[in-house]
Amino acid sequence: MTSRSVPFEIPDVNHGFVEVKGLLHFKNDKLVLEFDQKDSFVGILKSGVKAVEVPFSEVDSLQIHRKWFRTTIEILGKSMRIFEEVPGANQGRVLLKIRRKDRDLAENVVSRARVRLSEYKLDELDSD
Repeated sequence: MTSRSVPFEIPDVNHGFVEVKGLLHFKNDKLVLEFDQKDSFVGILKSGVKAVEVPFSEVDSLQIHRKWFRTTIEILGKSMRIFEEVPGANQGRVLLKIRRKDRDLAENVVSRARVRLSEYKLDELDSD
């Protein structure tokens, strides 16, 4: 089962000198972050498209924070290694900035992913 993709940005990478834009979606029992990096002044690609797949077994929490002027998705991993390839990740935590026009889509996708994450955790408890 693959969900719709939510466009995101990761702010303040390398003190704002690098732009990171990508898509977040989930499939089956993992979150998928696809992104590329560009030099923010010239716009030259610094990397090709990278994909980081994070199994639900490694996700501690997934939350959406909706405020007046800003919406973010926060993903907290169980280990710092989970997000070592994601620029801007800090202490096993990734903050994804969501544009205003994608807020509703982001809430829908995060809600569905949280349901899948809960189902996954319940299945893990049942198997123990």
